[in-house]
Amino acid sequence: MIPFHSVCPELAGREIRSVKVAASPQHPAGEFAFVEFYCEDLNCDCRRVLFEVRPRAEPDRPVAYITYGWESPAFYERNSNAPPDIAREMTIETVNASLDPMNPQSALAPMILQVFRDIVATDPEYVARLKRHYTIFRDELRRGPDSAASPAAPSASEAGAGSSPAKAAEPRVPVAHRERFDEVAALLEPFGRKHLDPELTGFVMELWRRICRRKSPDCLRGKPSVWAAAITHVIARMNFLSDREQPVHLTFDTVCDFFQANKNTIGGKATEIERTLRLRQHCEPGLCRREFLETFTTVRLSNGMVLTWAMAKTAGYVPPDARVEDLL
Repeated sequence: MIPFHSVCPELAGREIRSVKVAASPQHPAGEFAFVEFYCEDLNCDCRRVLFEVRPRAEPDRPVAYITYGWESPAFYERNSNAPPDIAREMTIETVNASLDPMNPQSALAPMILQVFRDIVATDPEYVARLKRHYTIFRDELRRGPDSAASPAAPSASEAGAGSSPAKAAEPRVPVAHRERFDEVAALLEPFGRKHLDPELTGFVMELWRRICRRKSPDCLRGKPSVWAAAITHVIARMNFLSDREQPVHLTFDTVCDFFQANKNTIGGKATEIERTLRLRQHCEPGLCRREFLETFTTVRLSNGMVLTWAMAKTAGYVPPDARVEDLL
């Protein structure tokens, strides 16, 4: 999922939905904006939106993450890879709107969810707006410079293995940030060729894209070498590259020496990136190897039991060809 405003900034700015909530004994008064995120995989037609709900008073501290699908229950159940009982449960949560279990929720989240459900139930024009935004978002992604050759946006690993990760990512980076994106990408590419494999290089480039699509942290501030080193260190930590038994072994010293960066500075910057982007350690799709995604991602069954993705596959609760990304 990437923010709608990173692809259609003017339309997103004009048509973002916000609500004012009156004070009650349970919560203070406030105004909240529903920031839309849509799936960037053009091979996927999930017809869902993820909302990051931001309070006007503290826009950098979201209070809720809500998932919602506007199609019929039959559509989502038909397109689910989960077993029937789990598919039905997930479908109900999708069409009724639910708090996203993969993102942190504040104490205000249940109240915000109910407000959103009330809006959807009483405002069909808003639902129609979301459908229109989804269609426009996908059309804009297809219009990227590489769309004629490949209608689907490249995956992180494909971008890393291709001739130019910067060019592949350009349609998904705001115009104001593309020069900075290219500047740091020019440092990351030679490091990837020397010390990483194509998949890890793709992860590094994908993380830099995500940073450039956000307002915080501000990608325009700071030295390019510091960004490059910190991004690489985040990916190294998420994929256990300090472990000598990994196919690619990478030390912190190697990263800092290559980019000529201070260890304390890079360690602090890497932690800031992880916290600001709320990255899931070792199970962040697009930034972690498949083995870690399946080992550290958990699924909740209809009976309340929690299993790792790998265990759920072994037990037959998840189809053998299912991907973690299908759940998220």
